[in-house]
Amino acid sequence: QGVLVLGCVACGGCWRHCVVFVAVAAIFMSYLRTSAAVSSSTVSTPASYNKQMVLGGGGDGGRYGSVGESEGPVTDTQHCAAGTSRSGTSRSGTSSSASSVVDESDHCHMNHDVYQRQPLLANHDPYINTNGVIKDGVSGGFYDNSSSTSNGMVKIPIPAPHREAPRFPKEKFKTFLAFLFLLSNWIFTTASLALTHEKVPDYKPLPDVTLDAITVQEWGLNVSEIIIIISVYLCVMVIIFHKHRWILFRRIFLMMGLLYFYRSITMYVTVLPVANPNYYCSPKANYTGPLLVAKRVIQLLSGFGLSINGQHTFCGDYIYSGHTVCLVLAYLVVREYTPRRWWLLHWCFALLAVTGVVMVLIARGHYTVDCLIGYYITTRIFYTYHTLANNAVLKESGSNNFFERLWWYPLFSRFERNVQGVVPRHYESPLPWPRRWSSKNPQRTS
Repeated sequence: QGVLVLGCVACGGCWRHCVVFVAVAAIFMSYLRTSAAVSSSTVSTPASYNKQMVLGGGGDGGRYGSVGESEGPVTDTQHCAAGTSRSGTSRSGTSSSASSVVDESDHCHMNHDVYQRQPLLANHDPYINTNGVIKDGVSGGFYDNSSSTSNGMVKIPIPAPHREAPRFPKEKFKTFLAFLFLLSNWIFTTASLALTHEKVPDYKPLPDVTLDAITVQEWGLNVSEIIIIISVYLCVMVIIFHKHRWILFRRIFLMMGLLYFYRSITMYVTVLPVANPNYYCSPKANYTGPLLVAKRVIQLLSGFGLSINGQHTFCGDYIYSGHTVCLVLAYLVVREYTPRRWWLLHWCFALLAVTGVVMVLIARGHYTVDCLIGYYITTRIFYTYHTLANNAVLKESGSNNFFERLWWYPLFSRFERNVQGVVPRHYESPLPWPRRWSSKNPQRTS
């Protein structure tokens, strides 16, 4: 008030000059009061503690990303907010006070951002201390405190990735055992034929709807065996170029061993007369000594059980047809382990299988029932085996798993226990150098 009176006296009593002087003085005093209020709130205010909502560990709140409460000093953000509100309400009518409020608001927002960027984990968190992250400078569990700093930062080392066992292991030794199983049953089948040859009855062929309706064609048997050679050769090539060839070979060896074993029993227990009277059969020896059987087995093995090379001169191996088994199994393998888009190859193998069976019948190499039983037992074993192999629950023993009662289930379980899932249709070169080149060019697999 004294300043205002002195200003009016200095202006010589002119009321216009007094009004201008009073306005300037009011603006200047408002600026001084705002500056004094801000400085006093930031400097003279003692540090106090209050509960704040933070992310991460805290006294009563959640941990690891949850919202909790923790004790901490009141930051400049709260003081700035209080000072800003006071100055804004007391001096909101002037332009200088508005500018001051804006500056202080920006300063408060900056402090708020800085606070939010502080570490979420601190050394004083009781959960961390309890669980061995950091406790009195000693690390525990999987965490290391050797490089932790005073600002509460925690170093959590990431362990090296664990290398899991391959889903489709090669297991070459198991494949070798499966081959021995096939070889032993093949020898067992030839021995059974060597014995059956002595029991073949010498009378006319049995009535057969198919054989009686057609004229015998001697060349049909050779054509059928040529088709078998082609089908088996192409099937082996498909397996060799498959990425999981060892698994495929192991499965085929086991299934073929089972088929040969069953065939050795069926041909011996029920002996049928020769279907083609013109087919040459070796003379009977009227005795079955070990040396005679061994000699016949070697002769049959040398010709791979085929008649086209002249080594298969023993009769009686009718139930069931080995020709049908080879043709049908080759088709099933190619159909199962090649991509679906190779439908033309599938149809070619199916046509080869049907043609080969027809050639056997027109040559009277087998009765019709032999081919039907051969088809049925081959498809049942193939479908049963792959149903077991492609379903993990069927590989486990249990009272509800009736497949476990199959006599060959222990063999299957031994060979397939490490194969996890359906074998994918992936192909690669069996040689190393083309494989490295083809690895740079991914291919479709379905």
